[in-house]
Amino acid sequence: LPISAEPKTKPEQAKKPPMHRGVMIGSWMSFISVAAAAISFPFMQTRRDALGCDALCQGGQTSLRSGLMLIGASLIGRSSDQFGRKPMLVIGLVASLTSLAISASMDTILGMWLALVPAALLNHNWSVLKALFADYIAERGGSDADRAGAVGKLGMAIGLSFMAGPLLGTLVVKSYQGAILLSMGLTAFSGVFIIFLPAPKAAASPAAAKSGKASSGLMDFVRMPVLRTRGAQLLMLMRLMMALAFHMFAPVWQVSLKTRFDFGPPDHAKLMGMVGFSYALSQGLVARPLIAFFGKDPTKLILLCISILGACRPFALKTDSVAVVYMLYVPMVIALGVMNTAITTACSFLADGDQLGGLFVIMESVESVAGMVGPALGGLAAAYHADLPLAAVCGSYAALARLALTEPEPEPERSEERRVG
Repeated sequence: LPISAEPKTKPEQAKKPPMHRGVMIGSWMSFISVAAAAISFPFMQTRRDALGCDALCQGGQTSLRSGLMLIGASLIGRSSDQFGRKPMLVIGLVASLTSLAISASMDTILGMWLALVPAALLNHNWSVLKALFADYIAERGGSDADRAGAVGKLGMAIGLSFMAGPLLGTLVVKSYQGAILLSMGLTAFSGVFIIFLPAPKAAASPAAAKSGKASSGLMDFVRMPVLRTRGAQLLMLMRLMMALAFHMFAPVWQVSLKTRFDFGPPDHAKLMGMVGFSYALSQGLVARPLIAFFGKDPTKLILLCISILGACRPFALKTDSVAVVYMLYVPMVIALGVMNTAITTACSFLADGDQLGGLFVIMESVESVAGMVGPALGGLAAAYHADLPLAAVCGSYAALARLALTEPEPEPERSEERRVG
């Protein structure tokens, strides 16, 4: 995998620098905004049932969301490289508020469909923040472990927000409308943090911005030089296989929870809280030390994560003990978090500042493609044979392991600005 080898620091340089102020501000902003979105999660299924949104309706909304995210990736990703990260964060914030306003004002299935559009199309703040954090670390000339630590702070904020949001929603409000109003207030408040985000010195160059104004839109996005490197292509394939494994597993997983344990909303909330805590743990405490320990060759780390995911999923799907499910999900989520951080760190090494946002968002687009086709593939496989989706998931992890063992290309020449940081 294309993660660089960092030279060992001299004793006088070994002291760990404090985390960049922008990383902390951006992580707090992400925590509040995602927690705000998660407030309505406990009420979503009740609302779907009340409006008559069946499984076909939900599947169509999932496909629409994934398709819109795929389209929006080319717009927001490259725009953040060419015109700055903070303007794109503002656009994402406004898009989320618009979606929430539609949900609050239209209590119909049509309103559910319309509310998907602004946020799915224009809110890519997760990828934009990852690119912004990479800019901050490049500004300091940080190592791969520093990049992993910055992304880990963001991932930990996301994980904790998935714990805090549903809990806040169930304690403070008692209805979907109340949850939406509280979500709007917290989302607007998260925008205050954008004001205090420092502008990185390693931002996109004026030349890049100038050329961006004359770009050819989507085709210019697809022709990014970094996408022609073998390292980026390997990472995109790995992200695709990871997302396909998840989306093919999700349909049979939800059905199996209902069949085996008669899972209801409180049970799903508990499982979501455990998943959020485990992901926060992986991002805040586990990912950076492991990436630093494995150093220039993360292949063994990636293979370890793939092995945990591939081995635990069959047991989680077949066990008759809900306690075993919880025990298996902790290492699975931690492995997933570490693997995501490793891939993000590799991306930040491959691309310069004028392409980094585009690369992060195209990774998100790859996940969107998997989100469009994965559930359908999983459903069709399950209709043919009950165990076929699980076999396809394990096959995806086997393909991931093969990709991780692929020899990386020689390190690309970095721009002078990027090397100097």
